Amino acid sequence: MAFRMSRRLLSLPAIKDYAAYEALKTSKAPVMVGWFSSHFSTGGKMYLEQFEAMAKAYPKAAFYTCDVDDAPLAAYDAEVTEVPSVVIQPLGLKPDGSHYDKTDLVVIAPELARFDQVLPRAKAALDATVVVDDPEEPKPWEFDPATGTTMPAHR
Repeated sequence: MAFRMSRRLLSLPAIKDYAAYEALKTSKAPVMVGWFSSHFSTGGKMYLEQFEAMAKAYPKAAFYTCDVDDAPLAAYDAEVTEVPSVVIQPLGLKPDGSHYDKTDLVVIAPELARFDQVLPRAKAALDATVVVDDPEEPKPWEFDPATGTTMPAHR
């Protein structure tokens, strides 16, 4: 009997260190959407394919995956406290013309171990996020000593 080898190709970039996470913040995408999980998370493994399907439905957004053990600073910066979690960070302009910042970060974590509700709630939050294209070039985010995380550069 022959064994068939198959290799699953992930279409989403995997954040392996903090520098890659910071580089993603300066992308031209209007929204960053991250799947934060870990190697021990059964819920993360079960719903990863649905997250990848969600990524195909939103071609303008920058989707990525992140293992919290590989990049703990990225998880800290994204305010992740439980896995799996979806983090939505708008990067462009609000409809009133002001810039989105760290206070607009949305973290969708499972409540009471309801892992099946994470992605539907993330989809609803992403649909409710309205981002206007910013004509300026994105700038690197700056370290904020008050919070220990990063904030968008002042303009």
